Amino acid sequence: MSATAATINFGHFELRVTERQLWANGRLQSIGPRAFDLLVVLVGRAGQLVSKRELLDSAWRDLVVEENNLPVQVCSLRKVLGPHAIATIPGRGYRFALPIADTVAANEDAHAKAFIARHDQAGSRTNLPLRSPTLFGRADDVKSVKVLLAQHVVVTIVGAGGIGKSCLAHKVASEFATEPVAPYPDGVWWIDLAALGDGALVPSEVARAMGIQQVGEQGAIGALTTVLASKQVLLVLDSCEHVRDAVATFVDFVCAVAPGIRLLVTSQEPLKASGEHVHRLGGLAVPEIGSASPILEHGSIELFVSRANAVAPRFALDGANAEVVAEICRRLDGIPLAIELAAARLPLLGIEGLRDRLDQRFNVLTANSRVVLRRHQTLRATLEWSHGLLTIDEQIVFRRLGVFAGGFTLEAAQEVAHDKQMDDWAVLDHLGALVDKSLVLAEGDPVPRYRLAETTAAFALERLAESGETDAMLCRHAEAMIAILSGYGSDAKRWRMTATDSSAAAAELENLRAAFLWATSGDGRGDLAVALAAASAPVWNATFHYKEGVDRCVALRGKVDESMPSELAARYWLTIAMLGLYTPCRDCYNAAKRAADLYRELGDDRRLYDALLSAAAIGVRFGIAGNLQCALDEAAQIERPEWPPRQRLRFQWAQCRLHSVQDRPGEALACALRQSEICREEGDAAGEQYAMSNVAGAEIELGRLDLALEHARVAIARLGVLGADAGAGHLHYCAMKALTLLGRLDEGMAEGRIAKSLLQHEGDDFRVLESIVLNVALAGRHADAARITGLVDAVHTRSGEVPRPGQVRRRMQSDNILVAGLGAEEFARQSRAGASMSEEQAFSLAFGKS
Repeated sequence: MSATAATINFGHFELRVTERQLWANGRLQSIGPRAFDLLVVLVGRAGQLVSKRELLDSAWRDLVVEENNLPVQVCSLRKVLGPHAIATIPGRGYRFALPIADTVAANEDAHAKAFIARHDQAGSRTNLPLRSPTLFGRADDVKSVKVLLAQHVVVTIVGAGGIGKSCLAHKVASEFATEPVAPYPDGVWWIDLAALGDGALVPSEVARAMGIQQVGEQGAIGALTTVLASKQVLLVLDSCEHVRDAVATFVDFVCAVAPGIRLLVTSQEPLKASGEHVHRLGGLAVPEIGSASPILEHGSIELFVSRANAVAPRFALDGANAEVVAEICRRLDGIPLAIELAAARLPLLGIEGLRDRLDQRFNVLTANSRVVLRRHQTLRATLEWSHGLLTIDEQIVFRRLGVFAGGFTLEAAQEVAHDKQMDDWAVLDHLGALVDKSLVLAEGDPVPRYRLAETTAAFALERLAESGETDAMLCRHAEAMIAILSGYGSDAKRWRMTATDSSAAAAELENLRAAFLWATSGDGRGDLAVALAAASAPVWNATFHYKEGVDRCVALRGKVDESMPSELAARYWLTIAMLGLYTPCRDCYNAAKRAADLYRELGDDRRLYDALLSAAAIGVRFGIAGNLQCALDEAAQIERPEWPPRQRLRFQWAQCRLHSVQDRPGEALACALRQSEICREEGDAAGEQYAMSNVAGAEIELGRLDLALEHARVAIARLGVLGADAGAGHLHYCAMKALTLLGRLDEGMAEGRIAKSLLQHEGDDFRVLESIVLNVALAGRHADAARITGLVDAVHTRSGEVPRPGQVRRRMQSDNILVAGLGAEEFARQSRAGASMSEEQAFSLAFGKS
């Protein structure tokens, strides 16, 4: 029978040190634990004299016994090994006489020797197996826990079920046990409490694991006190969450009677014992979407690949499947158990099938690995184990929190989870308990944001469905989102949003989407959907997802009728208008006009001002400039100097746009500079740089291309420093235009790619396509440019958008190049062919050959 762990062979015997087994000719031999300990020491020093005292210290170190116990154990060994296996040296000790074959597995040799050496040294024992677990992506955690143990008496590794607490603790303990200079000379002991049903038995379980006999009436506590009082020992108490109070009591007792003891604990929640220090363990690192770092540098990917290779040896990570593996690991939140269970299904489902079936994860993630703990046989069982440890009220709060997507604030949790029997303060207490028990994650500082891992949220939603509360809680979730987002839209806040406010609003993107999904479904409510749309602008603004905002809001216009309160209808139309400043959508202009009419009736000058400026800024795209000056004049009349500067600077921005369509670039430049100046005076560093896109655009129309390029690049760099470069799309667009006109075509195309990727969320990426035609034409790709031109004309016809004077000039330049290169007839034919392309096909054509 082959050994999978380190073994030592002598004659026809095989000593499996890790498994504490002795085999002879393929049959397991029966020897007692004391005899086995003696055999390990003797084999470890084969051919050498081992004194009686050394042997006694090894096998009965924690007990006072008579020397005649030693011959009894040696005699039992000789009955199994043969009479000549162990030689007696009268008055001195014993020597192992059988020849040893060097059959320790090569990759286990160091561990085996270290194990034998520990048994060979008086005062150094452990019950740890030889093989320490292979960890992926936990090197920093191992170092941190070891440092903490050097500084604190009690260290608890806390984390959700399946996160890898036990593996981490085992790795730390194994490293301590095999260090050349033992930091715990009296032993490293592992005590698994997972199967313990009665907390009162914790001391007995510790004594049993350490081989300490409970003598007379003193019991386990007395025996442990006697043995541990003067010792330097590391006790590892694993899986303590279900007997937490008893373990805390035991830990406090041990710390009081044995100052040399260190305790390493694993639990889903802290013990709250005296002197305890918590190391909270999160999921393995997962690749961020679009990350440039090598994918295998992430522990979750390493683990998946390792487990996948174990069940599907031909599996290899490559360019074709890397992103799918990354998505799987992301959706499983880097939870090691979930990743191991997913990888085990690879032979059955394939990598694509595995990814596609993650929505049914509790059916997919069924373990077929023998190494998984019994309570971890499925991911569902792990969560049911954790859920079963909650109080009834904690279970109620837990399942209600499942309606959130992408995290939530404390206030949102209280809004959703409270009821008549559970007020906001009780929800706060229960949320804290769920964080302690690792079912809810608290992230960020100093004001945390909370979330459930995706798998945990799916489990919570199952429990919510079983309770019959799903529809009520989804409704309450939508109402909570309306309340939170309406706060950002108040007069006191909407033009005074700080960077922190914007980050907080952006964090609600997934919650907003989830609320829209319910509110617009068959089970939802149209009035809540409209209220949600009316309050949603802060999220779309903070994330630059203007196009998505416009699309979602415009889709609800049929639900707005005469029965709706005027204030709600006005806020709804104004939201569409202010989101549509960059989107070529005539509905946004119409929304601005309707908002203006309603706010005139309501007598709300501040929001009327916003609606008028939105109408002016959007209308220039559709050639309605004749009526727009009237809107600007009305806005100027109602503007008040006490209004926030950020609100008033929009007048300069709208005036800049109007000057642009009137081909008055000098006046447009003056407005753009004033806009940037107001932002600077207000301390709005990001807004100051965003305004530079209008400055750069005006400089291009004035022919000052190098200056325009400098403005754009300086602003882009400053936004990068501020971490606000997600809004730099128009600056990259200006850089693209300037570089193209300067003849630096490759650089211009590179800027165009960046501009497209950033502006597509704003809904303004089409303008990149309009201007890139000239770059493609100048590059000599005449047929491609002609086809793109045909698509541009077709889109203008459908949308009704009218090109600005600068766009017309660049279009005339490209048309002249194309007619000269292709001939008028071929240019027209290629243009007609391009009209049927999609915008994405046109972008692919433009970028594909650059």
